[in-house]
Amino acid sequence: MFGHRSLAMLAGLLTIGLAGGCATKAPAFTGPACSGPLTGRSVSVPAGQPGFGSVQGMPPLPLREGEYLLTIDDGPNPATTPALLATLQQRCVTATFMLLGRNAEQHPELVRRIIAAGSGVGSHSWDHANFSTMSDAAREDEIMRSVDAVDRAAQEKPRAAGERRLFRIPGAAGVPNVPPPAWLDGLARDRLVLAGLDASGEDWRNDPAPVSLHRLLGRLPDRGVILLHDGQSHTLELLPMILDALQKRGAHIVTLRLAGGVRP
Repeated sequence: MFGHRSLAMLAGLLTIGLAGGCATKAPAFTGPACSGPLTGRSVSVPAGQPGFGSVQGMPPLPLREGEYLLTIDDGPNPATTPALLATLQQRCVTATFMLLGRNAEQHPELVRRIIAAGSGVGSHSWDHANFSTMSDAAREDEIMRSVDAVDRAAQEKPRAAGERRLFRIPGAAGVPNVPPPAWLDGLARDRLVLAGLDASGEDWRNDPAPVSLHRLLGRLPDRGVILLHDGQSHTLELLPMILDALQKRGAHIVTLRLAGGVRP
């Protein structure tokens, strides 16, 4: 999709780098380093809430009218993640990146860049496998392999008792929007919060950005969780278009935390 020159140009868009190598501890998740018209407050997933997102039949996040959480699936990707981060930083907002474990293991420096830029991270399976075709044991292995890979890339210490992480179930043919009770029970046992969504422009189709924007705005509630996808060339154009549209509406982009200050 991109040549070596394009990759270098996209990487150069990142305005905040992370000094040092793998031994450097990633900074704490702090939110945006600046303030602008879209900059919103921090919100938490309430303690004991199993997840969020109307599409998944979960309770909503505690959002006010005009507040939105940006979530970005399938990264990190060296061809696109730096440019997405640059756009977020230029507008003084954050997102929560739901990462594939395989990609996090291959590009740990990008995971640490995401956190250094004030955004959060969660897990989105190891390699986007189809959960509807997997045994319980295979699904459990897929989930925890991805969670552990993201933690290692982020250089997190082993989770203490009660600490939670975010997990988003990958979409695929046969995977229901509302997860079966057995899947939810497994996430709860693993101290994982189901990260759902309220609206998507289906940018995974990589349609021209105006098409995805129109689709998203036609579905957008007065508050909620927006889904985007890393690794799609048109999403690089789509993200600033979404931010422009939200700013015209007087909206704000929130920064997500789990109750008790535990990262996403």
